[in-house]
Amino acid sequence: MSIKKLSPDSLSFKSIKDFGYSQAKTSDTSISMAQWAIDNFAGFPETITPETKAELVSGYHLRYTELKPDTIFAVIDNNYVLATPDMLKKNIETIKAGVSYAFSYSSQEFGKLKNENPSKHAMIEKIRKATNTYCSNKYKELERQARVLLKPEGSTTRQSLTFVETMTKVFETQDKSCKVKETRGHDTTANQLKFRLARDAFWTTYNK
Repeated sequence: MSIKKLSPDSLSFKSIKDFGYSQAKTSDTSISMAQWAIDNFAGFPETITPETKAELVSGYHLRYTELKPDTIFAVIDNNYVLATPDMLKKNIETIKAGVSYAFSYSSQEFGKLKNENPSKHAMIEKIRKATNTYCSNKYKELERQARVLLKPEGSTTRQSLTFVETMTKVFETQDKSCKVKETRGHDTTANQLKFRLARDAFWTTYNK
């Protein structure tokens, strides 16, 4: 029995057995990725820093762009409609829009667009909403899997990190972040020596 295309990735399998193997492998990978998130995202899944969340979402954006490539819209009477082959042959104004284009607008710019160009705003809003829903779902999947991993075996309630455990993870993550930023030289406020001195001072005071 052949299983046909299942997704935009053109998945296909030789048999149900082949599908079962692939599905189990994907599930195992998801578990490993959730563990990586727990180990590398400070306080996750209880909390996540804005910087980490932003980087994570940027990755989701890349994936969603693969699934939903840019679309060409024709501008007719200041309305943005999906361009047909016939429209593309004519001398009609077009715009290529997708995830990157939709999020190139700051929140303030996007808000102003609603009054300045309602049709364009509606076109971009549709892309942004669909992208945000995709990213939200992916984050919730990761968060759910992480919570499952943190449950003690046989327990029906999840295990919460203590404040000390959470802060330890925060400092570990920010230590790595500070090192990278200082090495790259793009952030003049990043100073690993000062950070470590401040971290040690925190623990010295907190453990008194």
